[in-house]
Amino acid sequence: MDFPFPIDRIASPTPDARSDALRALCREGVFSKPFRVAREPVSLPGCDAKTIQSLGLAMFEFYKALDGLYLRSMEPGSRLHFVRDYLDRGKPESLLVYARSKRFRKEIPLVLRPDLLLTPSGPVLTEMDSVPGGMGILLQLSRVLQSHGESSVWGGVQGILNGFASMIRALEAEPNLAIVVSEESADYLPEMEFLSRSLSEGFFPTVCLRPHDFRFDESGLFYRTAEGHERRINVIYRFFELFDLPNIPKMDIILYFVKGGKVKITPPIKPWLEEKMGLALWHSVRLRKYWEEALSPESVHLLDRLIPPTWILDPTPVPPSATIPGLRIGEKDLWDFCDLEILTQKERHLIIKPSGFSPLAWGSRGIVIGHDVSEDEWRHELRKAFDAFPTNPYVLQPFLKTSPVPCPSWNPATGVPTRDEMRVRACPYYFVAGGEVTMGGILVTACSMDKKIIHGMVDSVLAPAALPEH
Repeated sequence: MDFPFPIDRIASPTPDARSDALRALCREGVFSKPFRVAREPVSLPGCDAKTIQSLGLAMFEFYKALDGLYLRSMEPGSRLHFVRDYLDRGKPESLLVYARSKRFRKEIPLVLRPDLLLTPSGPVLTEMDSVPGGMGILLQLSRVLQSHGESSVWGGVQGILNGFASMIRALEAEPNLAIVVSEESADYLPEMEFLSRSLSEGFFPTVCLRPHDFRFDESGLFYRTAEGHERRINVIYRFFELFDLPNIPKMDIILYFVKGGKVKITPPIKPWLEEKMGLALWHSVRLRKYWEEALSPESVHLLDRLIPPTWILDPTPVPPSATIPGLRIGEKDLWDFCDLEILTQKERHLIIKPSGFSPLAWGSRGIVIGHDVSEDEWRHELRKAFDAFPTNPYVLQPFLKTSPVPCPSWNPATGVPTRDEMRVRACPYYFVAGGEVTMGGILVTACSMDKKIIHGMVDSVLAPAALPEH
């Protein structure tokens, strides 16, 4: 990253100097969009160290179990065929055939990131992301804060870099890594370029590429270094969504070399592991015994506590003798998802969002807040979700009230230090290397209390999470 002045020469950890250094990140470097940046790490009330440390292993076990559940649902005569039916919707058959290859049978994502909302009753896990952005931003924010006297961040200042490097080295002892970023994900290109430079400086050769930037021959994939040398790629970190494959140049070549074993890729090409429907399946009464057998009791207990009620918006009529398990609004048990249409505004503290395999399923796109829209809009969005079910299912979750968290920042207009109380989303990054899970850090995204959706907007605050006080 090029700064307007060398960060390591700023000796005085004064608020003004820190402000200048942090604001520089918004002008040039890892940010593709302007955000507010915190003056110091943000504390996470209600997030104890045991929960955060245990969650990485629980997610690792969950992904392994979800992968195994999908494969079991494909077996002839399986009574779990509904799992495959849900998770395969909208996926091209050619992608599914490739993803089911025996070569990839045991592969799962190796970077795991939950979205945790901080509520009065504790953290709640609303999503799991296996192709997460934010790693480069968190790394650089932690470094700059360290240079100004703040090193007490969760995971350590270099936690992201060490965790990522260990993950890649577990895949390949002598990696030549390419972080491949698609056009759809171009907003994240600056931070991925920063991450690749940091890996090259401290660990192993790494380059950040657009898909059209490499060349190939029968022996593999190559890129040209700044010195004009060609280097063969043996590991790819995939920073693009699987719905985007048809738009990615040379994607068929990448997949050919991956399947042939000449290149390793992570996250794996497994679309069933990138659906929000996985959280709904966790709550399925038909799958309860499976989860309890596939995960440790500690992980089951933790995920039961953290994962909120989640339902797949399946418009299939429910038999007259049945209700939708767990879907109770006030004193009402809903007999059918169509009953959602008649809820009053006060009863619609609900969120609708696309499950996956869609450009609307990431970056807070496609989300509808029930009590934030009119009755006509609510009915329209519900029917749109029902109509999309055959190819792009949606999920339903409760809208969660979050606790106000003090976030030390600057007033964006005046530059005066502030300590606003904000709604917070905490995103821990877990890395899997050789079956071991480590936590590399936690990125905090904070928005004003009147914002219904927490995401990286112009007036949001980004910061590393502070270590909990003992």
